[in-house]
Amino acid sequence: MYKEDLLESIHRELVLLKRLAHLVEERDLDFRPHEKLRSTKELMQYLSNIGAIMIRWFINNDMSPEVREQIKEQRSTLTIQNFPARIDEQWQTIQDYFKKIKEEDLFSKEIELPTKEKLSLGMAIINAPIKWLASYRMELFVYLKMNGKSELTTKEA
Repeated sequence: MYKEDLLESIHRELVLLKRLAHLVEERDLDFRPHEKLRSTKELMQYLSNIGAIMIRWFINNDMSPEVREQIKEQRSTLTIQNFPARIDEQWQTIQDYFKKIKEEDLFSKEIELPTKEKLSLGMAIINAPIKWLASYRMELFVYLKMNGKSELTTKEA
Protein backbone atom coordinates (compact mmCIF):
# COMPACT_ATOMS: atom_id res chain seq x y z
CA MET A 1 0.00 0.00 0.00
CA TYR A 2 2.81 2.41 0.90
CA LYS A 3 4.40 1.82 -2.50
CA GLU A 4 1.18 2.84 -4.28
CA ASP A 5 0.88 5.93 -2.08
CA LEU A 6 4.40 7.05 -3.01
CA LEU A 7 3.74 6.41 -6.67
CA GLU A 8 0.47 8.35 -6.53
CA SER A 9 2.22 11.26 -4.80
CA ILE A 10 4.78 11.42 -7.60
CA HIS A 11 2.05 11.16 -10.22
CA ARG A 12 0.15 14.04 -8.62
CA GLU A 13 3.23 16.27 -8.86
CA LEU A 14 3.67 15.41 -12.53
CA VAL A 15 -0.01 16.08 -13.29
CA LEU A 16 0.25 19.50 -11.65
CA LEU A 17 3.46 20.19 -13.55
CA LYS A 18 1.76 19.40 -16.84
CA ARG A 19 -0.97 21.93 -15.98
CA LEU A 20 1.74 24.58 -15.88
CA ALA A 21 3.50 23.35 -19.01
CA HIS A 22 0.98 24.81 -21.46
CA LEU A 23 1.36 28.26 -19.90
CA VAL A 24 5.06 28.61 -20.64
CA GLU A 25 5.83 30.78 -23.67
CA GLU A 26 9.10 31.31 -25.55
CA ARG A 27 9.46 34.74 -23.96
CA ASP A 28 9.44 33.09 -20.51
CA LEU A 29 12.38 30.76 -21.12
CA ASP A 30 15.18 33.21 -20.34
CA PHE A 31 13.43 34.68 -17.30
CA ARG A 32 15.61 34.49 -14.22
CA PRO A 33 14.53 36.30 -11.02
CA HIS A 34 18.16 36.69 -9.97
CA GLU A 35 21.47 36.08 -11.71
CA LYS A 36 22.26 33.14 -9.42
CA LEU A 37 18.93 31.37 -9.94
CA ARG A 38 17.94 29.00 -12.72
CA SER A 39 16.18 30.42 -15.75
CA THR A 40 12.71 29.12 -16.57
CA LYS A 41 14.23 26.89 -19.25
CA GLU A 42 16.83 25.50 -16.85
CA LEU A 43 14.11 24.86 -14.30
CA MET A 44 12.05 23.02 -16.91
CA GLN A 45 15.09 20.97 -17.92
CA TYR A 46 15.58 19.95 -14.31
CA LEU A 47 11.89 19.14 -13.78
CA SER A 48 11.75 17.10 -16.99
CA ASN A 49 13.62 14.20 -15.41
CA ILE A 50 14.76 14.75 -11.81
CA GLY A 51 12.15 12.38 -10.36
CA ALA A 52 13.14 9.54 -12.66
CA ILE A 53 16.86 10.24 -12.22
CA MET A 54 16.65 10.00 -8.45
CA ILE A 55 14.56 6.84 -8.50
CA ARG A 56 17.11 5.38 -10.93
CA TRP A 57 19.92 6.34 -8.55
CA PHE A 58 18.12 4.69 -5.64
CA ILE A 59 17.42 1.48 -7.59
CA ASN A 60 20.50 1.08 -9.81
CA ASN A 61 23.13 3.16 -8.00
CA ASP A 62 24.78 3.83 -11.37
CA MET A 63 25.43 7.57 -11.64
CA SER A 64 28.65 7.37 -13.59
CA PRO A 65 30.15 10.31 -15.50
CA GLU A 66 28.76 8.72 -18.70
CA VAL A 67 25.23 8.59 -17.27
CA ARG A 68 25.52 12.20 -16.10
CA GLU A 69 26.59 13.21 -19.62
CA GLN A 70 23.57 11.39 -21.10
CA ILE A 71 21.29 13.25 -18.68
CA LYS A 72 22.90 16.57 -19.62
CA GLU A 73 22.46 15.82 -23.33
CA GLN A 74 18.83 14.81 -22.90
CA ARG A 75 18.08 17.97 -20.92
CA SER A 76 19.73 20.13 -23.59
CA THR A 77 17.14 19.04 -26.16
CA LEU A 78 14.16 20.18 -24.07
CA THR A 79 11.71 22.57 -25.73
CA ILE A 80 8.36 24.04 -24.77
CA GLN A 81 6.80 21.68 -27.28
CA ASN A 82 8.34 18.47 -25.94
CA PHE A 83 8.15 19.36 -22.24
CA PRO A 84 4.74 17.68 -21.65
CA ALA A 85 5.96 14.55 -23.45
CA ARG A 86 9.10 14.52 -21.29
CA ILE A 87 6.90 14.64 -18.19
CA ASP A 88 4.94 11.67 -19.57
CA GLU A 89 8.19 9.81 -20.30
CA GLN A 90 9.40 10.54 -16.78
CA TRP A 91 6.16 9.13 -15.36
CA GLN A 92 6.54 5.95 -17.41
CA THR A 93 10.17 5.56 -16.34
CA ILE A 94 9.27 6.02 -12.68
CA GLN A 95 6.52 3.40 -12.97
CA ASP A 96 8.99 0.99 -14.56
CA TYR A 97 11.48 1.51 -11.71
CA PHE A 98 8.74 1.06 -9.11
CA LYS A 99 8.04 -2.39 -10.56
CA LYS A 100 11.49 -3.36 -9.26
CA ILE A 101 10.70 -2.19 -5.72
CA LYS A 102 9.25 -4.56 -3.16
CA GLU A 103 7.08 -3.10 -0.43
CA GLU A 104 9.55 -4.27 2.24
CA ASP A 105 12.41 -2.52 0.37
CA LEU A 106 10.77 0.80 1.18
CA PHE A 107 11.41 0.15 4.87
CA SER A 108 14.56 -1.98 4.87
CA LYS A 109 16.77 -0.79 2.00
CA GLU A 110 19.11 2.02 3.01
CA ILE A 111 19.77 4.84 0.52
CA GLU A 112 22.41 7.56 0.64
CA LEU A 113 21.13 10.88 -0.66
CA PRO A 114 23.39 13.31 -2.54
CA THR A 115 23.72 15.12 0.81
CA LYS A 116 25.22 11.89 2.27
CA GLU A 117 22.19 11.50 4.56
CA LYS A 118 21.16 7.86 4.92
CA LEU A 119 17.46 7.00 4.84
CA SER A 120 15.20 4.08 4.12
CA LEU A 121 14.21 3.87 0.45
CA GLY A 122 10.67 5.06 1.23
CA MET A 123 11.88 8.11 3.14
CA ALA A 124 14.50 8.82 0.45
CA ILE A 125 11.74 8.84 -2.19
CA ILE A 126 9.75 11.31 -0.10
CA ASN A 127 12.72 13.52 0.78
CA ALA A 128 14.27 13.71 -2.66
CA PRO A 129 12.14 13.16 -5.81
CA ILE A 130 8.74 13.94 -4.28
CA LYS A 131 9.85 17.05 -2.40
CA TRP A 132 12.04 18.23 -5.25
CA LEU A 133 9.26 17.82 -7.81
CA ALA A 134 6.88 19.71 -5.52
CA SER A 135 9.23 22.55 -4.64
CA TYR A 136 10.60 23.12 -8.13
CA ARG A 137 7.12 22.84 -9.64
CA MET A 138 6.11 25.63 -7.26
CA GLU A 139 9.17 27.60 -8.32
CA LEU A 140 8.01 27.31 -11.93
CA PHE A 141 4.57 28.49 -10.81
CA VAL A 142 6.13 31.53 -9.12
CA TYR A 143 8.30 32.28 -12.16
CA LEU A 144 5.23 32.26 -14.38
CA LYS A 145 3.35 34.52 -11.95
CA MET A 146 6.31 36.91 -11.80
CA ASN A 147 6.42 36.91 -15.59
CA GLY A 148 2.88 38.22 -15.91
CA LYS A 149 0.69 35.10 -15.82
CA SER A 150 -1.83 36.69 -13.46
CA GLU A 151 -4.48 34.12 -14.43
CA LEU A 152 -2.64 31.46 -12.44
CA THR A 153 -4.46 30.53 -9.26
CA THR A 154 -4.15 28.02 -6.46
CA LYS A 155 -5.72 25.42 -8.77
CA GLU A 156 -2.59 25.43 -10.92
CA ALA A 157 -0.37 25.39 -7.85
